[in-house]
Amino acid sequence: MKFKDILTIIVSAESDEHVIGAAEQLAAQNAGKVSGLVIGWLPPVSLSVEGWSVSPVWGDFADEARKLLEIELERARQRFDLSGRGASVMSELLELSAGRVVTGLRGRHADIAVVGRSRADFGQALVEGPLFESGRPVLVVPPVWKSQQIGGSVLVCWKPTREAARALADADDFLLNARQVTVVTVDARPSEDGYGPRPGVDIAAHLARRGVSVQLANLDSLGRTEAGAVQEHALAIGADLVVMGAYGRSRMSEFIFGGMTREMLRSASLPVLMTN
Repeated sequence: MKFKDILTIIVSAESDEHVIGAAEQLAAQNAGKVSGLVIGWLPPVSLSVEGWSVSPVWGDFADEARKLLEIELERARQRFDLSGRGASVMSELLELSAGRVVTGLRGRHADIAVVGRSRADFGQALVEGPLFESGRPVLVVPPVWKSQQIGGSVLVCWKPTREAARALADADDFLLNARQVTVVTVDARPSEDGYGPRPGVDIAAHLARRGVSVQLANLDSLGRTEAGAVQEHALAIGADLVVMGAYGRSRMSEFIFGGMTREMLRSASLPVLMTN
């Protein structure tokens, strides 16, 4: 199986129990090994009125952040020890601006990074770091996730883009071992340089040639967002994993207009395997 070395990125063992659980489930399915990275956040630097020196209060806040990180690191070690898998657990105390770079670098040394669904700026950094900087797939886990098999029924969000094709390659083990794979398009129309004359048929045929048990569903949005249509269909068919490419449009466009990736990161109710 592909996912042997699984990195879990958390802030708190308690609040990120669903993330740890999903990583352990993935390890169990793949006879893999889990490692943990506990992130602590330094407070923003506050300058004096003159703008030349750091406020002395910042040092006190930084000390408190270090103490809190030490506590969370110990709690995480205790939690990971419960699985009996001998997981190694590290920590990093970071400024928000360094979050993406550091988590992305850590993610390069694993097969996959498992993170919680983004919450506010700090949570977004934990998702975007491994997603954009690691070159590895990311499993984004919602807080409502309960321990169960991951990848028994897989929904693939398909668009004829590089990101979507890369996501399929990264999800190969899931697809080959799933009892059901459903390829979904939303408001897809025939085109010469995109979906082709029959949207979704070519990629479904490709998966079938590789031995995947695949079905195709071409959905109309009917006033829903793309993410809303996908999530409703995923629940309807009992999917336990969504596979998708991330940020097919420019990230600035996603920021201004929302976009499917951004909405899935904030509202998905089941795990999402993303690749950029």
